[in-house]
Amino acid sequence: MRDQEGPAVGVHPPLLSVAAPVAAVALEWLVPLGVLPAAGSLVIVIPGLGLLGLAGWLAVSGEKAFRRAGTNVDPRQAALVLVQDGPYRFTRNPMYLGMVVLQVGLALTFSLDWALLGAIMVWTILDRAVVVREEAYLTERFGEAYRGYLAQSRRWL
Repeated sequence: MRDQEGPAVGVHPPLLSVAAPVAAVALEWLVPLGVLPAAGSLVIVIPGLGLLGLAGWLAVSGEKAFRRAGTNVDPRQAALVLVQDGPYRFTRNPMYLGMVVLQVGLALTFSLDWALLGAIMVWTILDRAVVVREEAYLTERFGEAYRGYLAQSRRWL
């Protein structure tokens, strides 16, 4: 493996986190399911806003940890160092977890039933098309150090 190669991820995660809510809004307009309470209901808006805040914190703190460590944030680029601080102490994938939490937060905040289904799809696609490939790449790149990190951390929660 050349030092400049990153993992062969199957999808660029930021595109997925934008495409999923757009698809949810379109599907909500075309085929409303009517499962969640009406938009504006505090029963779902308040938890939704909390989840949106959590999603933002996961994304920003994960990116800051990468930048502090001096490694690439773009998963298509080479990992320069193994990051284990900040939110990476709790989860190996805080930015991806933030993308999934974002979908649930949007679903509750804006009463988008399809975004709940989108959260499941985003999680599945990230897990199979990105995370598994990244873990194989990081194991090859960092060896025992990464295997030790795998043993002490969780993939998602």
